[in-house]
Amino acid sequence: MSAQVNKPKKIFHLAAKSVRFTGDGSAGEAFLFKPSVEVGFGMQFPINKQWSFNPEINLAQRGHHGKLYSSDSTFKERTITLNYLDFNPNFELTLGRVSEFSSNISIWGGPYFGIGLWDNTVEVSRVVNPANPNLYITVTNNTESFSSDFRRLDAGFKVGIGLISKRFVAAGFTYQTGMVNIKDATSKTFNQSLGIYLRVYFDDMF
Repeated sequence: MSAQVNKPKKIFHLAAKSVRFTGDGSAGEAFLFKPSVEVGFGMQFPINKQWSFNPEINLAQRGHHGKLYSSDSTFKERTITLNYLDFNPNFELTLGRVSEFSSNISIWGGPYFGIGLWDNTVEVSRVVNPANPNLYITVTNNTESFSSDFRRLDAGFKVGIGLISKRFVAAGFTYQTGMVNIKDATSKTFNQSLGIYLRVYFDDMF
């Protein structure tokens, strides 16, 4: 039993999150729900029965969905999707009596370092029709985000807390906040997310 607890394991990580911007990047917009997905793999290297070092590589979506009203009838709604490759050198603490047959509370966290891969920005504007002021028109624009407005490098801190069953499956809540400005120096914009995660720990027998 002790050998199984102290044996390195592989990690499959999956998370469903709601993401947004904080700082100047929100530009006074009303925040709307922006779903995102995070998936990746890692390794669990036990330090002792309670602590482990869990480096992971994740493909993670971030971005923002907001709406800014110019009047009661006119607005601009934008959806920004940023896709990153993240490196997460996490540490994990398992509380309680740890064995291959127990269920425990798991707390993990650490820094993350991300590089932007691909992106998209969709802006939908409802404006007054210049040909008829009593009518409105909707205009949609698609642009690339990294090439115009956003930096590809992102870094911050990510943490999670949940339940782990039999040292095999874990589920809980995760929070992530950026600490690097992803816009130009004159404006401050940071990534942020909150969601739920699922982790499966498996060894060579799988």
